[in-house]
Amino acid sequence: MRIYFALLTILFTVQAYAQQDPQYSQYMFNTLVVNPAYAGYRETTNITLLHRDQWSGFDGAPKTQSFIADAAFGDDKKVGLGLSVMNDKAGLQRRTTAHFNYAYRIPVGEEARLALGISLGVEQFSLNAGNASVEDASDPNFLENQTNFVPDARFGVHYSNPKFYAGLSVTNLISKSINYQQVGRNIIANQGRHFFLTAGYLFDLSPDLKVKPSVMIREDTMGPTNIDLNSFLLIKESVWIGASYRSGVNLWKKTSWNSGTLAQNSVVGLLEAFVVKNVRVGYSYDYSLSQLVDYTNGTHEISIGLILNGRQKNAVLTPRYF
Repeated sequence: MRIYFALLTILFTVQAYAQQDPQYSQYMFNTLVVNPAYAGYRETTNITLLHRDQWSGFDGAPKTQSFIADAAFGDDKKVGLGLSVMNDKAGLQRRTTAHFNYAYRIPVGEEARLALGISLGVEQFSLNAGNASVEDASDPNFLENQTNFVPDARFGVHYSNPKFYAGLSVTNLISKSINYQQVGRNIIANQGRHFFLTAGYLFDLSPDLKVKPSVMIREDTMGPTNIDLNSFLLIKESVWIGASYRSGVNLWKKTSWNSGTLAQNSVVGLLEAFVVKNVRVGYSYDYSLSQLVDYTNGTHEISIGLILNGRQKNAVLTPRYF
């Protein structure tokens, strides 16, 4: 099974170049993982740790760990700074990244802000070729272990007011432009650009209940478009309970997409709660609707967040909403 998954991972990377960026189910609780313009949005100092065990029980399946810290600076909180570190391992491959995020937030009217963000960082790609089983023992991609370092950048915009938010971002801006025949092997370092469109709205049902539907569209132009439809209930400003439906669709004809690529449709249950003041814990469970359902125990994701300086009196929005 381990060899099968390793070969499956390589097939996805070489032939499809699709969905290479790690997938998160709790991105809506810290959008900085997909959009650098989100840095400083909450106008507090935030630290988040996240671990994702995708397709649990499937030997060699992806496992991802992330560390995220961000804060707003200046008397008017217009500048947002953030640090995001990620380690992602799937099959024979490992990807480790570190990005510094900068956002500048412009007031738009009395209660809304438009943020522009950029992220600069470095990414390390490794291939453990020693564990590979290949038909051609002379294949140059698997003669020895490989490690490559690549600079990279991301860009995003984020708009928000007390009831609505929307964001657009793109990742892998630099790594996509590098000549990998000179720098390293195509098989592990050639990352396609990913585009993210996010939006959500907050409805007040009562003083103690709020509902937040949201959507994320993720596009890499090579494989199926991923669409997440989410809905959350906020209870007494302390507990989020929600569900998501994730589906891969072919919005237009893509010559590079193999129609036999394994579908990743799933439903997700999520819970986030402030267990004590300024400390939140989140958990999500993904149930696959694809052929993988017979081979895995689902996908588990847990996060722990810490707010260091509480709410700011001049914050535009309540930090817990978006």
